[in-house]
Amino acid sequence: MIAGRYRLVAEIGSGGMGEVWRAEDEETGGIVALKRVRLAHLAPGERERARERLRAEARIASRLEHSHIITVHGLVEHDGEPWLVMEYVAAPNLADLSAGGLPPRRVAGIGAQVAEALAYAHGTGVLHRDVTPRNILVGDREHVTLTDFGISKVEGEDTIGTGGRPFAGVAAYLAPEVANGVRGGAKADVFALGATLYSAVEGRSPWGDGDLVPTLAAAMRGVVDAPRRAGALGPVLVRMLQRRPRDRPTAAVAAQLLAQAADGAQAGRRWWPWVAVASAVAVVVATAVILWPSPPASVAAAPGLGDPATADPCGLIRPEPFERFGRATLETDYGSFDRCDVIVESPESELNRFGTRVQFVNSPAGLPDGVREEHDGILVVRSGPIDDQCGRALRLPDGHDVRVVTRAERGVPPDLCAVADVGTEIALDVLTRGPVPRRPVPFDPTSLAAVDACGLLDAATVATVPGLEAAQPDPGFAGWECDWESPKPGSTIDIYYDRNDGLDEDGGTRTQIAGHDAVVDADEDVSGCDVAILHRPYLDPRGDPSDELLNVEVEQVGYQGDICALATAVATVAVERLPATP
Repeated sequence: MIAGRYRLVAEIGSGGMGEVWRAEDEETGGIVALKRVRLAHLAPGERERARERLRAEARIASRLEHSHIITVHGLVEHDGEPWLVMEYVAAPNLADLSAGGLPPRRVAGIGAQVAEALAYAHGTGVLHRDVTPRNILVGDREHVTLTDFGISKVEGEDTIGTGGRPFAGVAAYLAPEVANGVRGGAKADVFALGATLYSAVEGRSPWGDGDLVPTLAAAMRGVVDAPRRAGALGPVLVRMLQRRPRDRPTAAVAAQLLAQAADGAQAGRRWWPWVAVASAVAVVVATAVILWPSPPASVAAAPGLGDPATADPCGLIRPEPFERFGRATLETDYGSFDRCDVIVESPESELNRFGTRVQFVNSPAGLPDGVREEHDGILVVRSGPIDDQCGRALRLPDGHDVRVVTRAERGVPPDLCAVADVGTEIALDVLTRGPVPRRPVPFDPTSLAAVDACGLLDAATVATVPGLEAAQPDPGFAGWECDWESPKPGSTIDIYYDRNDGLDEDGGTRTQIAGHDAVVDADEDVSGCDVAILHRPYLDPRGDPSDELLNVEVEQVGYQGDICALATAVATVAVERLPATP
């Protein structure tokens, strides 16, 4: 007996956060469903906050009255645990029904009813946040009931979210913005419904049906394979599964489109036009055939970087907006080839100098801490100031990040994060209006930009560093950096490119390596050594002298020999593989 009123009869479902029971209401004699929500795994403070959230959300859900939304009677507590009392619906869920895939028109009819329920809820300001096949019950005469309304923020939380952040919902059906840590709105529910219907007709979710980590990574990237079995439902799914929330229909519009697809209407003729096919002998075939004219490789048409080697970072930043902070200058050849900088000197004193760089990087598995926002398919993370810099991360759906970092070089700069925001808005404006601009001039054939950093060392040379005998190369953006690391921290080789006005000899020893000027510099603790090699001098776009530098860093904690001799030997192999310069 639960809460002195409900007698449990049989368990009808379970999951990691609780279970659902069929129960008899001793007061009314009716049958209800009781969902037990386990909170014991949470710390005491978190447990109470979760209980309060659950109470508030149960109150909201109990006010929803719609023929396609399960009725929530209220919340009771038993032995310190909350139990949600709901209408009992004796019907299978969509996950069980669609194990082998369902006909598109049937799926569209089911989806239309769910979309109606979502449209009603959204109109009252309530989000579902956990639309999945298991939360859709399909009863007699195909009557659909949407369950678990309003409590998904508690039940769906999973601490394996991006960067250790929790997310609400099941990873296989998450909208990209939610997977990336942004609190989803009504359009996230539309995406989740589209993903659910995609799964019902295609036999798998848009993000795959594997382990959580790769599924979540696919959701974060947000690129959906175009549906192949969906027929007239396909164009509707394409619209619902757009990466950018603004490109998805509202739930009300989705309900109309799904109803049309259920009736056999040809929604989205521009994608799959119907044509009559005639034979060569003029026998007209009465059956219409769907043409699939080079369907899109993916549903999402969100901004991407394109060819990394030709993407121009200077196309994402310009000096004029920074003039409010001082005299701003664009530095096109500063650091590696993956970045572009604006340097600002304060008008009060040239001693005050700071710079903002825009840099391309391969997207790492996680994201920096900070406030997350979604802008037209681009996830933006605004981090707080750390020491003398402030950064912003812009995650693109094609596996690349754009990083905007403002750093103090000397003096007392203004609010670094305010400056970083200026650079971020410039980059966002370009990215949301079209593709990343291409470099105006190709790289010189003898430039390091044409050299794959990972190709400068072979396995035998890497293995000369103890601990790296089996290490594999890890390439950086566009192949302009490469590192090899031991499974356990202690041994690394890092090769990267730089542009500067000569070698920095401060604290190092000048030498020659394979005919190139170089500087060798041991770390203070003598566990590593950095070797900088002058590859070639050249003139930058302003006509000023500059140099391309190859850097080779070797670290081996506890190395018994001369670490700089080892680093020089490794660097020598790399230098000998560089292209010849005039």
